Amino acid sequence: MPVRITPAVKGLLIACVAIFFIQQTADQFFGQHLMETFGLVPSSFINGRAIWQLFTYSFLHADVMHLFLNLLMLAFIGGEIEAAWGTARFLRFYFACATVAGICYLLLNLWLWRDVPMVGASGAIYGLLMAYGLLFGERVLLFMMLFPMKARHFVWILAALEFTTSLFSGRAALASVAHLGGMAAGFALIWGRAAWTVYRRNAQASQSSPKRKRRKGDAKHLKLVFDRDRKRRGSDLPDSSDMDSSDDTPKTWH
Repeated sequence: MPVRITPAVKGLLIACVAIFFIQQTADQFFGQHLMETFGLVPSSFINGRAIWQLFTYSFLHADVMHLFLNLLMLAFIGGEIEAAWGTARFLRFYFACATVAGICYLLLNLWLWRDVPMVGASGAIYGLLMAYGLLFGERVLLFMMLFPMKARHFVWILAALEFTTSLFSGRAALASVAHLGGMAAGFALIWGRAAWTVYRRNAQASQSSPKRKRRKGDAKHLKLVFDRDRKRRGSDLPDSSDMDSSDDTPKTWH
């Protein structure tokens, strides 16, 4: 799959790498603990009103491999989505998914009475994966880097695996719930926008010709259409208007 680096994707890649180096330098050489300040820490968020953590946690990562895997997926799928939507909508979607993932994580920690910090961009990345599966359903991705399958199948299998992990994998369930929150946010945002577009179009049509009879082929229900027939449309793009750190404190990264 060709990699397409668009402006917002490029900016996110640079920001995450730069912040990772700042984080590691400050922690190892200056005795700082940036993860406690800018990671998503339930006690700090609720008691200390550290609301900024819902935005900043997605820029921090636990180690090099954590950073590499998240940014690799962002580079692979982010450019296609940004090219289809535009930079502004892409960024709104990205940070909305990250925020919902963080909220799901906070709620689970409150329910379990835990205070485990979380860092990582995976909530947003999983939201992008959901968007990719809905927009480019017929594209082929490599599941586990080995098995080729269509993007729409890849996304639902991934969701099923995360759901299973959230039920049976102990502390790993915390990260899985955040992943599922990002995917659910991505689905809701795309479906909600499509529903609103159909509603507004039907309302305008009824106002312009209230007595017009419904013709055969008129849309009755909202559907999310996968990218199944690219030749007919003439374009690949849709039409559009965690876990442990080195210290003794448990942390979740995703």
